[in-house]
Amino acid sequence: MFSLFLRYVMRKRVVQIVFGIIIITFILFKLGPGEIYESLTQVKLRYFILAGCAYLTYNTFMAIRLRYLMKVISKENLPYRDVFFSHMGGMIASDVTPARSGYFLTPIFLKRKGENLTVTGGMAAILAPQGIEFILKVIGSLLGIVLLISNIDNAIIKPLLGAGAIFLLLGIGILIFLWSSEESSLKIIAKIPLMKRFLNEFSHLKEESFKIRSEIPFILLLHMIGWVCVALQWMFLGRALGIELSFLTYFLLHPLLSLLAFVPLTPAGFGLMEGGTTGIFTLLGIDPATAFAFSILVRINTVGVDIIGVKEAGFRS
Repeated sequence: MFSLFLRYVMRKRVVQIVFGIIIITFILFKLGPGEIYESLTQVKLRYFILAGCAYLTYNTFMAIRLRYLMKVISKENLPYRDVFFSHMGGMIASDVTPARSGYFLTPIFLKRKGENLTVTGGMAAILAPQGIEFILKVIGSLLGIVLLISNIDNAIIKPLLGAGAIFLLLGIGILIFLWSSEESSLKIIAKIPLMKRFLNEFSHLKEESFKIRSEIPFILLLHMIGWVCVALQWMFLGRALGIELSFLTYFLLHPLLSLLAFVPLTPAGFGLMEGGTTGIFTLLGIDPATAFAFSILVRINTVGVDIIGVKEAGFRS
């Protein structure tokens, strides 16, 4: 039975990867491989390195947040180094999984580090901030749409607003589940056939999540610092290609476009994010080939930093 399930998962993964490759190939031939190659060969290395440093700083702060929340939940003061590499293991796993779901392996990596740590506690430390982040990403996306409103056709605005509404509801749903009264949410889960068998696990998850409900200001502060860092990463990558957009533009575009990485059609939005980035940047007056080259640089720069976590994600014994 397990082998059949594994085969199904592998086939699904292959289909998703192929779908992403088809999107990338279509864009390549639509824009012209020669022009894209020319843009990539003109990359200013110093800006590419600065972008990597900005993204590494982002991960540094996200690991600080994770370590603090895990301490609140488990009362165990883990060494920062252990939390950082567990976080990076989750990040590299998220780069190759649909909807970046591989990051949920992080609690497993963390559990190896401390006696009092549980996978459920790790999930609580991840899910609550994720719910808040989805809500903030939608708010940022709406601001990004306002920025672009004069350039965007109604045919594009409607799908963007629809996607934003889905992620907003998802974020609110996560927070309601984690932080509402235990009895009401567990009653709903008990009525879902596939979920009711995990009722005890969900109850434990809620218990752990309640411990960090008072940490919302801290979660918000670290998220905003991280948002600045990834906006800087994008700005430096834009400078590497000679794209002269303001920091505010990158700051508002990042949540709008990064939501595409959570669409579970391809691993980490592969192809979808590149296509969306190319389309939006073209609307801002950027040459399409340069815009696509930018999206490729974002992917390379991000994975290039996340690769720090490969050893952690290798499921060492």
